[in-house]
Amino acid sequence: MKNNDEALSISNPRLLSAVYFGLLAIVATVIFDVIFYAVGVEQILPTFQAILLAVVLASCFGALFGERIIYCQKPYRRRAFLWGFLMVLAALPIYALIFFYLFKEHHPQAFADLGVGNLFITYLFILLYSFLVAGLWLAIAAGIAAMYLRGHLVYDILHSKSQKLKPVTKVYTNEPHDEGKSKPKEQNGEHIIH
Repeated sequence: MKNNDEALSISNPRLLSAVYFGLLAIVATVIFDVIFYAVGVEQILPTFQAILLAVVLASCFGALFGERIIYCQKPYRRRAFLWGFLMVLAALPIYALIFFYLFKEHHPQAFADLGVGNLFITYLFILLYSFLVAGLWLAIAAGIAAMYLRGHLVYDILHSKSQKLKPVTKVYTNEPHDEGKSKPKEQNGEHIIH
């Protein structure tokens, strides 16, 4: 007998996941840039391009994996974690390829004498470096973020949609409201001299 899980009824799981992972990509990119700057690593790409690359890829792969993450059947924690982990591992080769292209555009002198075979080896080196420095940690973080998306955020969104705005109630006091009370001079205009 299946339990009716209200998370399985959410509309647009791909859009929700794309926005969620896109926003997380901004935060992760800024954190990595700050850490690398603090350690003294020279900035390879401009921050704007790095953030734009991360957001576009995270949003695209969030949309691709969003339905699988959000529509996981209970118990969902392990499956959601694995889908988030696999999402980053699937995105990493494409990220490394675009990163390599942008790096080549900003530093053409570094690749002036390289042939196609050497460019491919350089790409593999960038892919390995990306995986070791950030990819594994990002995959684990994306798995945890996918668990949070499936376990908490989806339910919060569903419950916020179902809550109605409650009307404002007046507070009544035992003291009658007297309209005939005299107003201060500032309010009734008596202090103005013509």
